[in-house]
Amino acid sequence: MAGSIVTRPGRAGRRRLLAFLLAVGLPLLVVGVVVFAIVGRGAIPSVADVQGPPVRATTPAGERVMLLTSQWHTFRSAGRTNRTSYTRLYVDVWGFDGATGQPVWRRRIADDRAGVNMGRTLLGVHGGVLWLLDGRQLLGLDPATGAVTADAAAFEAANPALRGVVPSEARYIRFDPKGLSFTAADGRDWRLTGKGAETAPDGPRLNLDAQRAAPEAGVFLPARTAGGNGTWAFYSRGLRVGDRWLGLLAEPEVEGFQKAGVIGGVDPTRYPRTQVWSARVGSRSTFFGPRPTFSDFTPLPEGPEFLTAGLLQDGRCCHDTPILLFKPDSLLALHRDRLGEGSRLRLTRVTGPSGKPAWTADLPLESLEAVMPGETTLVLLGARDEPPVVRRRGWRPESVDNLVTIDLATGRQSVYGLRVAPTAGDRIPPSSTSSPPSPPASSPASSPQ
Repeated sequence: MAGSIVTRPGRAGRRRLLAFLLAVGLPLLVVGVVVFAIVGRGAIPSVADVQGPPVRATTPAGERVMLLTSQWHTFRSAGRTNRTSYTRLYVDVWGFDGATGQPVWRRRIADDRAGVNMGRTLLGVHGGVLWLLDGRQLLGLDPATGAVTADAAAFEAANPALRGVVPSEARYIRFDPKGLSFTAADGRDWRLTGKGAETAPDGPRLNLDAQRAAPEAGVFLPARTAGGNGTWAFYSRGLRVGDRWLGLLAEPEVEGFQKAGVIGGVDPTRYPRTQVWSARVGSRSTFFGPRPTFSDFTPLPEGPEFLTAGLLQDGRCCHDTPILLFKPDSLLALHRDRLGEGSRLRLTRVTGPSGKPAWTADLPLESLEAVMPGETTLVLLGARDEPPVVRRRGWRPESVDNLVTIDLATGRQSVYGLRVAPTAGDRIPPSSTSSPPSPPASSPASSPQ
């Protein structure tokens, strides 16, 4: 029977092997330790925070939703947990596809060591250009691609009278339903013509009613943000449709509203559970003129109860009107999965006339900051708390912004979370939040817990 013969290396051979492993392995070990110190502990990125209002606009390449974010990247000295070597500030403009909710471009407008995070904001879209302040000057980007199309030099080239007087401070720049206008350093008012950086002398500034009017063709205003009011800024009680009122009520509220002839705002503290009701609207004469009356209060027969709910609106000034959907006629009820801290938002499409839900979407959000409706999708900007990247004693959660795009027909969501790596400006990192599964068609709203 044949056996295998193993020849053991001699002492000299073992020494040569050990020397080879030390020569190759030791440098790799050193590199690994350095990378761990820099990437794991030494370099600490913050969350990419959304700065100012987002803008939703139509472009030749489709709908775009634009955001401005800032992100700090802190580099700490090796072995020192409480000392900072230096910090870089990255400021980016993002363009998301309004149909799919996915980012299609990112433009870095600032990369500053120990930079100052102020003086930058999106102004709006006018004449096919996204106008913004980048901290130094007016800047124009192509909303479809993010390419730079205009700056202060372009204004001066197109308008010799503006040479040396183009403003760079936000207080001298206005964006209204007619588009971009500004006061030059010589005190004269100018307004864009809608052709790139071309401008013309501006007439009287818009009065308050004109500022609240619908924007002209080719002008897309920034979204209304919560402004410190949180999610409540996007809650509406109901609306009048012909001789009927339609909205959210709790049954104990009905008698008081019927007597007063006035339906007040939502009161989730006293009445956390509400349902969509219908009421007949009439009128009676008083000394002070006609006064509405409400009667025949009836809950919609297939409408579920919601927890801490309101009808969703986009927060536009002075309207307080819920978002209306058609085919089928519907309203959107924004509600919560539970009471108390840590609750998440839900959105239900309530169809008429029975109140049957078409779908209910469980949102990965605890609060809303902006609502941007479109023809086929609804885009929401909100936030939720997440544990910090580096957890030390006494750590607190970090608020992470998320952009959520909802298909209005199916309730399907696409989510982009902005706890992202501080990559190079032209690279788009993957989302930090996974998109939830699509809700089943015509599913009833889940009962609040």
